[in-house]
Amino acid sequence: MVRNKKMTTLSIAIALLVFAFIVGVWWYVFFGQANLPLPQTRVSIQSSSSTAGTASTTVVDGENPTLPEEPLGIDAATFNVEVASTAIEQARGLSFRPSLGADDGMLFVFATGSVQTFWMKDMNFPLDMIWISGDTVAGFTTAIPAPASGTPLWELNVYPSPPNVDKVLEVNSGTVAVYNIKVGDIVNLGLPR
Repeated sequence: MVRNKKMTTLSIAIALLVFAFIVGVWWYVFFGQANLPLPQTRVSIQSSSSTAGTASTTVVDGENPTLPEEPLGIDAATFNVEVASTAIEQARGLSFRPSLGADDGMLFVFATGSVQTFWMKDMNFPLDMIWISGDTVAGFTTAIPAPASGTPLWELNVYPSPPNVDKVLEVNSGTVAVYNIKVGDIVNLGLPR
């Protein structure tokens, strides 16, 4: 009986040491060294024109191309929003953009309502985030600052939404106050222009 108890204690101690070693290695791999910067590419977009054949537009290094726009209304305010509905569009978001127009924004549309989490990776200007559930404002986080250039991923703040959010609208910092946007305001996507 005593020998079995010693063997059990020894087995538990060995298992804990192996677990601690695995966690230590994992921690070092993910947090012990800086992430290497991703390469940036110069993008040239070809578009056809009825009078000039083809024209080339160059996007700023690293900047994400604009997405199709839709009008969106919240109470008395109207915004022109780019709609990010795919995982790639949502991952890119407004990263690397130099600015956002006064009444512009980006609307992130998700398949289901849940707690959505956002960060300000590679952002160059501050934002207000408006959390939307269905067609109603569920909350907002305002005056979110852009991080300092070169901030490591693990030092970026994460901003969670309230529960059951299926859309997130990013707009310039101060927009919520300027338009007096409140929880419960009705959101209309695709208003007539």
